[in-house]
Amino acid sequence: MRSFIQGLLLGVALLFAGAAEAGVNVNTASQSELETLPGIGPSKAIAIIQHREAHGPFKALSDLDAVNGIGPATLTNLNGLVEFGDGAVAPPAPAAQAIEATSTTTTAPAPAASPAPKPVAPGGKININSAGVAELEQLPGIGPSKAQAILRDREERGPFSTCADLDRVEGIGPATVTLLVESCATQ
Repeated sequence: MRSFIQGLLLGVALLFAGAAEAGVNVNTASQSELETLPGIGPSKAIAIIQHREAHGPFKALSDLDAVNGIGPATLTNLNGLVEFGDGAVAPPAPAAQAIEATSTTTTAPAPAASPAPKPVAPGGKININSAGVAELEQLPGIGPSKAQAILRDREERGPFSTCADLDRVEGIGPATVTLLVESCATQ
């Protein structure tokens, strides 16, 4: 009887282990399936579906950063829980490595009267007033779309006085600003 119970417990454990490893395929999941993911409610599920219909399938976790309403906290919650078309669960990986591989550099023009500030300020911080896309993407919570938004805002409205001014950029809210404060500089 004891071996029967042990066998039964082992079978149940294996059943749940398999279920725990299955990810939600963000390229095929329905709204209700997406809503089972942590941090994804009805509006974010709809945004994911609309984005994949408009832009094609997601290839990596960092691609979800382009979806309206999904930021660094949500990406952290989804890490290792989602699949991308081929059934492979997205491996947990440092965001900087994934983003660095897909980034391009665009440097904003410096004022003619003064030399261009360096993208990396003293203390290893990224200067948000002179950094290009690649440098901005090294900041926590900043992916390709948010880096482009920072450049557009900087060109249209001028330099940022403080790192907290990044909240004026569409798609960057208080949670992202909190992540950035220790990594960015304005001079």
